[in-house]
Amino acid sequence: MLTPLDIDNKTFKKTKLGGYDINDVEDFLITVMDDYEKLYKENAELKDKINAMGKSVSYYKSVEEGITKTIESAQEQADNIKDMAVKEAMNIKEKAELDAKMELEEIKNKIKQAENLYEEKKRQMQVYTIRVKAMLEAQLQILKEDNDENKNQ
Repeated sequence: MLTPLDIDNKTFKKTKLGGYDINDVEDFLITVMDDYEKLYKENAELKDKINAMGKSVSYYKSVEEGITKTIESAQEQADNIKDMAVKEAMNIKEKAELDAKMELEEIKNKIKQAENLYEEKKRQMQVYTIRVKAMLEAQLQILKEDNDENKNQ
């Protein structure tokens, strides 16, 4: 690609007959050089902008990758936390069920002990009733005998 300096340094051969007017050629070259210089600078600026935008795109792509990895990591951690919570809930449930079974067994044992104590007290009451009845009958017998002796005397 020609640079504005190349156009400025370009020289033409002069001919003796039928040549171009040097002033017209030089005026035209100056106009071409000015326009070309503007385009050349604009092209350079656009290339710089494209490079800057390319760097921005690369930066944002790396940011996007970082965000994607962060989201994936967060999702993985959330899944792990969820799994741990489910396992802990299962452990708590199993422990609660085991504790409930043990407490139920303990209550059943206490009920059995209370029933046994009740039966023992019931039996003791029957024995006591039989003894009191036997004692009262013995006392009645003694009174009857005393009464019969008193009648005989």
